[in-house]
Formats: sequence, structure tokens, C-alpha cells
Amino acid sequence: MHTIAFEDAGAGHLGVLCAARPTCDLTLGAMTLVEALSRFGPVRRIVRPHLARHLAAVAGRRLAVWGGEIDVGPATEASRHGDLVLAVNARAVPSRATLATLRSLVEAGRPCLVRTDGAVAAALLRSGADADPLRELPAEGTDTATALEALGLPVADAALDLVAEPHDIIAAHERVLPEALALKIDSGGFAQVRPGLFAAQGARIADEVAVRHGPVLVAADAEIGPFVCLDGPAWIGPRARVNPHAWIRAGTALGRDCRVGGEVEATVMEPFSNKAHDGFLGHSHVGSWVNIAAGTITSNLKATYGPVRLHGVSPAGGRLTTHTGRQFLGALIGDFVKTGINSSLPCGARIGVAATVGGTVPEQVVAFTNQLVGGEAGTRSSPAQAATVLERMMARRGMEILDADRELLDALAAAAAG
Repeated sequence: MHTIAFEDAGAGHLGVLCAARPTCDLTLGAMTLVEALSRFGPVRRIVRPHLARHLAAVAGRRLAVWGGEIDVGPATEASRHGDLVLAVNARAVPSRATLATLRSLVEAGRPCLVRTDGAVAAALLRSGADADPLRELPAEGTDTATALEALGLPVADAALDLVAEPHDIIAAHERVLPEALALKIDSGGFAQVRPGLFAAQGARIADEVAVRHGPVLVAADAEIGPFVCLDGPAWIGPRARVNPHAWIRAGTALGRDCRVGGEVEATVMEPFSNKAHDGFLGHSHVGSWVNIAAGTITSNLKATYGPVRLHGVSPAGGRLTTHTGRQFLGALIGDFVKTGINSSLPCGARIGVAATVGGTVPEQVVAFTNQLVGGEAGTRSSPAQAATVLERMMARRGMEILDADRELLDALAAAAAG
């Protein structure tokens, strides 16, 4: 069985979090959509050209720069439908309901199209000797949904949960984290080592760790230092390290190889990022290879206690206001971002990839902006400068920077300049 995660035009609406990674490689709950879809078989991504080029160049050599596996392993659930093709929108939330809906489509085995809010959410196709729908799908880009529509498949009485706006990512994570942890516990890979605390083989947890309520899952080779306070639901990924005296609060998911200290609440940190020191990070989403410096604080609640609004510029050049409806909303931080010490991030901050910020940070920061040089307006960092920093960070994780990483940064800088 072939499984495909495809991006559509909606991926571009998700802002800084998806500029340098496929939408299907966002962590929601405690897994990505690619990881969830691997239950149906190896997953092929159809993504924007700069991301497709990176995947092709890195294949067989290393993880993708955002921490995702390039080639997902063999199917974990055998299927009698070896000639089926399951295509899923990359914006689908990797929830138990999503997996159940997709499984029902596969078991029924009838070609169909699934629409949600006017978008193509999924499709089930049949590949045979006389017809190969895979040939009709693009190798990269955001036109897959159009190609699927053109096949004239019957529309199924089903729907999937899709993220449509940047703040939807925070809400979706909060919604699916408890069930994602339950799925991991049910898999049998975690043993309950004390009430509410579940650990995989190789996890190292100090005796002085306090678990006020669970579930808290600690993955293989992760380390929890002494006098850490853990509130579930929470996920500590493989080889992540939580420093002594940290407070990991409910709703937090730390990706592989993260280094974390201070206070973190209801936040996703994607793989290889650091927040090693004191400071508060709440109701936020942090990309990969990000360094949150000592004393950095996010605001996640307005002084008025009212709902957070996001402000920006419309395509026509006018002022654009998005009503999130959320009382708690912190920062959306793209990949490769760095903060200076004692930085203050406002509610709803959106920080573009490879930006460096400090002091009182504005609500929006353009990619590759360096606020630590050049006064209030800052200067522009070059992709070569960003690559130098990335190379140094990778060396600390025992990884080597590849030409593919430099080329990705070049593409991102060109897009930001445009």
C-alpha cells in the first residue's frame, strides 16, 4: 500500500512554523502526521519544491534538518489492500479520530475523496495494471489537491480535522496530546515507574523528580535531572534533557535532543532546540535548531485577560487582524531562531526562520532579521551566516551540516527577500 502526505495551498497560511519544514512534519500532540501515517505503510511526502529538494538531497545520509525521518520504515499494520494509494492532506491533525477515519476508508477499499471545509482532506485510490493514479500526482508542490479533484472520485461521507491558521496549531496540539500519549502507552513501549510517570528503556530519571499528576512519558535515553517538577500530560522525547529544578507543565511536548530548563507550559519544542536556562515559555510552538537564551520570557496572557488578536499586513497592503478566540497564546517561533538574554516576546509573536531577536520583541519579525545588530530596525543576516551558526549547533549534537542544509537556507533567504 502506498501512503502519501501532500501539501496544498493552505500550507502557506500556517506562517513561520511551516516555512522551513513540511506541514506533515509539525509535532502535534506527541507525534507528526508522517509518524502517524506510518501505521499504514512507508510514507512519501509531496511538498513545496525547496523542501522536496532538501529531502531528496539528504535521503540515506541523515535525518531531515527539522528532525524528520526521510524513509519511514515498513508498515506496522498489515493490509490486504496492497494496490491502494492513501493520500492525506499534510494539514491533517494526527489524532485518534483521523487514524480511525483513514483506517475505515482503507478497510472499505472503495476509491473516494474526502473534503473538509472545501479542501481535499484525503483520497483513496486504486492502482492497477491499467491505471496508475500515482502518475497523475505531481512530484512536488501544492497542486496535488487539484490533481485528486480531477480524478472525479466519489465524495465520502467523512471529514478530517485540518489546521488552517497558525493559532490552530496550538489548539490542535492541546487537543490531541492526551490521546497521543495513550496510544504510546498502549503500544507497550513504556513502563510505569511510579504513579503517572512512564519511561522507555534507557530513560534516566532522578529520584528527586516530582510528578504531581500524569501521564508523563519519558522516551528512550532521555534524562530528567533532580528536583524537576512534572505535570502531565507531557511528552519528553528521545535523548531530550531536562535540567535540574525545571518545571515542565501540562501540555508540553519536548522533541528529540532538546535541552530544557526553567518553566515550560503547553508548548511544543521541535527536535534539537534549546531552552537550557530560567525563563518562561508558555502556549508556544518552537521550531528546530532554536536557542532560547537565559531570561527569555513569553507572554501568553494579555493584561486584560481578553482573547489574543494577531496583527499583520494583508496582501493588498492594509492592516489585517486575526481574532484567535484564544485567551492563552504565546509565541510561534520558526526554525533556526535565536533570542538574546532577557528577551520579552509578546502574546501571538511570530518570529521568522533564522531571525535573531532581543529586548522587547515586536509581534512580527521577518525571517533572517538580526535585532542584536543595527539598532531597533536590526539588520539582515545572510544564509551563510545562518549556516555557520547551524553548523556549530549541529556539532554539539554530533551531527554534520550538509550542502543540502545550506541550500535550504539559501532558498529560505531568497523567499524572505521577496
